[in-house]
Amino acid sequence: MKYKCPICNEELTIKDKIMICPNNHSFDRAKSGYFNLFITNSTNHGDNDNMANARRDFLNKDYYLPLKQEIINILNSYNFNNLVDLACGEGYYTKDFPVEDKCGIDLSKKAITIASKQDKSSQYIISSIFKTPLYDESIDCITTIFAPIAIDEIRRLLKPEGIFILVNPGIEHLYELKQAIYDNPYKNEEYSFDFENLTLVNIHKVEGKMHLNSNEDIKNLFTMTPYYLKTSRNDAAKLDSIDSMEITYDFNIYIFKKDA
Repeated sequence: MKYKCPICNEELTIKDKIMICPNNHSFDRAKSGYFNLFITNSTNHGDNDNMANARRDFLNKDYYLPLKQEIINILNSYNFNNLVDLACGEGYYTKDFPVEDKCGIDLSKKAITIASKQDKSSQYIISSIFKTPLYDESIDCITTIFAPIAIDEIRRLLKPEGIFILVNPGIEHLYELKQAIYDNPYKNEEYSFDFENLTLVNIHKVEGKMHLNSNEDIKNLFTMTPYYLKTSRNDAAKLDSIDSMEITYDFNIYIFKKDA
């Protein structure tokens, strides 16, 4: 796929260890393989190191393998030339997607570093998912897995009849974890989506039980979720004495097609 310069919007060409545009704006390839195309003065953006490390350690044990396999099955039913994984995190899903030309985009330097170290089959880019360094109507498939939905950017990037795959938690997802933490645990909302110029063509359900047999795995699961940032220390400490837990996973996979 083609990348564009975040400064002047001219096409970037990869030469050796740099990306460079005709106006000589250049971006170095990191040792692990990613390019940073996010222009900002801030050094603090994206998920923090604790969340990125926890997600890597938890996902690499394949607790969410049924979800990844179902997405792979869906991708195998198409013939995509390219794919962009928006908010790809540590690349757990991206690395196994059966598409030759694929790119993972995330704002977290830590997550992208982990992804690019583990996966040499994908190009990883640090960038906002709401303003990507990619051209209009140039992408066959876009995935967003447990992340904010950059719907305007998705519409801009997808080719006519391109596919958008969205994964969100189902009603029962991680309910037992919330029971262990909160006095009044709650189930997730039932999502429905109505995106302009995108037609919902299918919904796949993936659900089951996972058996976590260590306190480390339980805490890593908690730390990689949004609950980590909004739970009091006292409530979070309730997990300290739990060494095993059976937890429900409940995923909804929505498949949308962009209008022709």
